[in-house]
Amino acid sequence: YHALDGLRSGFSLLLQPVRLALRAPGDVAAELTGFFTRHRLLQKERDALLAERTQLLVGVNNAKELSRENAELRALLQLERRPGQQLVHAALLYQGQDWFAQRLTLDQGGGAGLRSGLPVVDAYGLVGQVTRVYPGSSEVTLVSSPEQLTPVFVERTGQRGLAAGIGQGQMELRYMPAQTDIRAGDRLLTSGIDRVYPAGIPVATVNRVSRSQSSPYLRVDCLPVAGLDRSRGVLVLIAEPQVTAR
Repeated sequence: YHALDGLRSGFSLLLQPVRLALRAPGDVAAELTGFFTRHRLLQKERDALLAERTQLLVGVNNAKELSRENAELRALLQLERRPGQQLVHAALLYQGQDWFAQRLTLDQGGGAGLRSGLPVVDAYGLVGQVTRVYPGSSEVTLVSSPEQLTPVFVERTGQRGLAAGIGQGQMELRYMPAQTDIRAGDRLLTSGIDRVYPAGIPVATVNRVSRSQSSPYLRVDCLPVAGLDRSRGVLVLIAEPQVTAR
C-alpha cells in the first residue's frame, strides 16, 4: 500500500552520492578516451596542414625559379645575331669541385660545333672562353680567372685597357696611367682588337679606383657583369667562316 515509498525515496537520496561516485571512473575514462581521440585527430590535421604548407612552399620556390630562368632565356633570345656569327645555346652541367679554378662545364661540345677559344656570354655580359672541348660537353674558363686577359675599352671615354681576372669573381683593369679619366661605375666592353671576342660585349663594371704615389699606374678593381655563379643558360659565339668570292 505504498507504505515504503517514502523510505525508498529517502534511501534514493542518500545513495545518490554513492551512485555518482561509482559512475565517476567510467565518466573520467570516457572523457579521457574522447580527449585522446580528439588529440590524435588534431595531430593528424596539423600534420596534413604542415605537409600541404611544405608542398605550397616548394611550388612557390619552383615558380620563382622558373620565372628567373624564363627571364634569362628571354634576355638571351633578345641578343642580336651579328653578321657572320652563329649562336649555340648551352646549359650549365656543373661548376666543378674547385671553385677557385674558375671553370664551368657546359652540355654542348664538339658535336655542336664548339671549339677552344670561343667566347661565352649570358644575358648580362661576357662569361668566359671555351678552353676544352669534348664530344658532348665543354669546359669554360671564367673571365674572372687569373688565366684570362680580356682587351676592353671604357664605354664612357673610349680608353682602351686590359682586364685581368684575379679570382673569386673579381677582375682588375691593368696598366692604366695615373692621369686616366676613369671612375667607379664605368662599364668596360670588349674592344675586339684580339679577334677573339666580338667588340661591344659588356665585361665588367669599375668598382674602385686607387692611386699610389709609388706606381705610375692606377689600381682599378672591377666586378664582372655576367652572372658567373647564377646563370644557367649561356650562348657560345661561333664566327662563321668567311666565304671568298672567286
